[in-house]
Amino acid sequence: MQLRGLAALMFLGGIVYALVSGNWGIGAIVFGLGAMVLGLERLRVARGRPDQAIGWVLELCGAFVVVDALIWIAVGGA
Repeated sequence: MQLRGLAALMFLGGIVYALVSGNWGIGAIVFGLGAMVLGLERLRVARGRPDQAIGWVLELCGAFVVVDALIWIAVGGA
Protein backbone atom coordinates (compact mmCIF):
# COMPACT_ATOMS: atom_id res chain seq x y z
CA MET A 1 0.00 0.00 0.00
CA GLN A 2 2.91 2.38 0.62
CA LEU A 3 4.20 2.02 -2.95
CA ARG A 4 0.74 2.73 -4.33
CA GLY A 5 0.53 5.92 -2.26
CA LEU A 6 4.01 6.98 -3.36
CA ALA A 7 3.05 6.38 -6.99
CA ALA A 8 -0.12 8.48 -6.62
CA LEU A 9 1.90 11.26 -4.99
CA MET A 10 4.42 11.19 -7.83
CA PHE A 11 1.68 11.20 -10.50
CA LEU A 12 -0.03 14.23 -8.99
CA GLY A 13 3.22 15.90 -7.97
CA GLY A 14 4.63 15.69 -11.49
CA ILE A 15 1.52 17.23 -13.02
CA VAL A 16 1.23 19.98 -10.40
CA TYR A 17 4.95 20.80 -10.63
CA ALA A 18 4.75 21.06 -14.41
CA LEU A 19 1.69 23.34 -14.25
CA VAL A 20 3.09 25.60 -11.52
CA SER A 21 6.69 25.91 -12.69
CA GLY A 22 6.22 25.53 -16.42
CA ASN A 23 9.04 22.96 -16.54
CA TRP A 24 7.32 20.10 -18.34
CA GLY A 25 10.50 18.04 -18.61
CA ILE A 26 10.96 17.56 -14.86
CA GLY A 27 7.21 17.05 -14.44
CA ALA A 28 7.30 14.29 -17.06
CA ILE A 29 10.27 12.62 -15.36
CA VAL A 30 8.47 12.57 -12.01
CA PHE A 31 5.28 11.30 -13.69
CA GLY A 32 7.23 8.52 -15.46
CA LEU A 33 8.95 7.52 -12.21
CA GLY A 34 5.49 7.33 -10.62
CA ALA A 35 4.42 4.91 -13.35
CA MET A 36 7.52 2.83 -12.70
CA VAL A 37 6.84 2.73 -8.95
CA LEU A 38 3.26 1.63 -9.62
CA GLY A 39 4.58 -1.04 -12.00
CA LEU A 40 6.93 -2.33 -9.30
CA GLU A 41 4.01 -2.52 -6.89
CA ARG A 42 1.93 -4.46 -9.43
CA LEU A 43 4.81 -6.88 -10.05
CA ARG A 44 5.34 -7.35 -6.32
CA VAL A 45 1.72 -8.36 -5.62
CA ALA A 46 1.03 -10.12 -8.94
CA ARG A 47 -0.93 -13.36 -8.62
CA GLY A 48 -1.05 -14.27 -12.28
CA ARG A 49 0.11 -13.46 -15.76
CA PRO A 50 -2.37 -10.59 -16.39
CA ASP A 51 -1.20 -8.77 -13.27
CA GLN A 52 2.42 -9.29 -14.27
CA ALA A 53 1.68 -7.99 -17.76
CA ILE A 54 0.15 -4.81 -16.34
CA GLY A 55 3.22 -4.34 -14.15
CA TRP A 56 5.63 -4.78 -17.06
CA VAL A 57 3.64 -2.41 -19.28
CA LEU A 58 3.74 0.24 -16.55
CA GLU A 59 7.49 -0.29 -16.16
CA LEU A 60 8.17 0.03 -19.89
CA CYS A 61 5.90 3.03 -20.40
CA GLY A 62 7.34 4.81 -17.37
CA ALA A 63 10.88 4.16 -18.57
CA PHE A 64 9.98 5.45 -22.03
CA VAL A 65 8.52 8.67 -20.59
CA VAL A 66 11.62 9.25 -18.44
CA VAL A 67 14.06 8.64 -21.31
CA ASP A 68 11.98 10.75 -23.70
CA ALA A 69 11.86 13.63 -21.21
CA LEU A 70 15.62 13.42 -20.60
CA ILE A 71 16.30 13.56 -24.35
CA TRP A 72 13.88 16.46 -24.70
CA ILE A 73 15.63 18.37 -21.91
CA ALA A 74 19.09 17.60 -23.37
CA VAL A 75 18.08 18.91 -26.79
CA GLY A 76 16.80 22.10 -25.21
CA GLY A 77 13.05 21.67 -25.43
CA ALA A 78 12.41 22.55 -21.80
